[in-house]
Amino acid sequence: MTTTPSPAAGPLTAARGSRPDGPPAAVGSGATYDIAAFAAGAVARRAGADQADAVLTALVDTVAVTVAGMSTPAVRILLEVLEAEPAPGDCRLWGSALAVGPSAAALINGTAAHALDWDDASPTMPMHPAAVLLPALVAQAARTGATTDSFVSAYAVGSAVFRAVSEVLPLEVHYGRGWHNTSTTGRLAATAALAALTGLGLEETRHALGVAASMASGSLANFGTMTKPLHAGLAARDAVTAVALAQRGFTSRHTQLEATGGFFALFGDTDDVRLRELPERLRRWESTWRDDWVIKRYPSCYATHRAIDAVLDLRTSVHPEAVSSVEVTVHAGGLRPLLAHLPSTGLEGKFSLPYTVARAVRSGHVRLTDFTDEAVLDPALRPLVEGVVVREGPDPDVQGSTEPFTVVTIHTNDDQVHTRRVDVSRGDARNPMSTTELMDKAVEAFEFVGWAPAPTHDLLAGLASLWAGGDLGGLQDVLAGEGATGVRRGLA
Repeated sequence: MTTTPSPAAGPLTAARGSRPDGPPAAVGSGATYDIAAFAAGAVARRAGADQADAVLTALVDTVAVTVAGMSTPAVRILLEVLEAEPAPGDCRLWGSALAVGPSAAALINGTAAHALDWDDASPTMPMHPAAVLLPALVAQAARTGATTDSFVSAYAVGSAVFRAVSEVLPLEVHYGRGWHNTSTTGRLAATAALAALTGLGLEETRHALGVAASMASGSLANFGTMTKPLHAGLAARDAVTAVALAQRGFTSRHTQLEATGGFFALFGDTDDVRLRELPERLRRWESTWRDDWVIKRYPSCYATHRAIDAVLDLRTSVHPEAVSSVEVTVHAGGLRPLLAHLPSTGLEGKFSLPYTVARAVRSGHVRLTDFTDEAVLDPALRPLVEGVVVREGPDPDVQGSTEPFTVVTIHTNDDQVHTRRVDVSRGDARNPMSTTELMDKAVEAFEFVGWAPAPTHDLLAGLASLWAGGDLGGLQDVLAGEGATGVRRGLA
């Protein structure tokens, strides 16, 4: 059971004079204080062994998709910029011998983690927690003497802040305005997680949150472009920077998040009632974030996954050549992350319900190789893509329900109609992939960039062994894989 840290227990200084950034806030009041106190008390609360298993799963999954993502044009361009502006340090670019400074590592690894849109997600809130949290935490762990216990506790803090802040905004307003929650709320979540891992004091954590809040940005209009994964990398980088600044005495407004013109006012439409509920929401999500978690089965926007599952299920009884058209109905707001036009590039294909559904019908799978420009523009597939009709609608089974759902209806050339409904996608915590399926995904990701089975096994086994040992001092070397011997796998 988690407990609320007492204000008296935090390292809040007893006497505070006037600061250049304005008068001090009242002790123990406001959203900024609540999150800072929550992060400061993480070590004392200690996450359980069950959470350690979940974080290791997230780490293995994220490392795999990150190494694969290193081959994408977006990351290659970032690496060219890095070569022109070197940032020496001891943090590895995952799967590589290259070592850079913490903020540069968080930027590159975070962008690569999200580049294929194959990283983890939440089934109830549009967010990709691990792509922001893990690159930032791993970069920081190189300098903090992190243990498995401290890393897991910090990850739980970040996961809770991600979800609790999203609820308080509330998310439907925030996302509805066009903000990419992974990028905006992600900065606060990663900053809180890093503060917990570093053992940052309560006052310094408040300043770090204020700095990160002023960096928050990220537009949904950039979905389907290289800038979308850059959002995750920038959020991870800015969290590393915010904590480093706060450690050195950099200041921000103590009440930035709740202040007039602060984070919640700019990015949401919250009220005092929801803000007062923040501590309880943080405590709840710290222990239950795993219930709101998805390891993605397909390398496309999570908003396409229920439809893909439905199609693959229907395909067992419907021959693909017999399909004449497809209708897809999703819950209200379910189309918001997706393109309203047909895709013209591989990246756009990841955010196209018509394309992913048509690809699942025709190929019986949705894989990394299905998101090249050539695959998306395949003239043999295009008529079926154009025949997919998508819409939002009320739940046909539950009046007034707002829970996510997808209904797929396939029409065949002989006038047959086949329908399948999916509420819980494969990979959701309520419908998890097996250990074998998770490992198959990781191996597929490594194979995508040319890794042989032996070095893939060595990296994953080394990660599990290090995790079980409890001392993460060797984490950077393990994540380099064969890159530590000079082989730039995935980056050549």
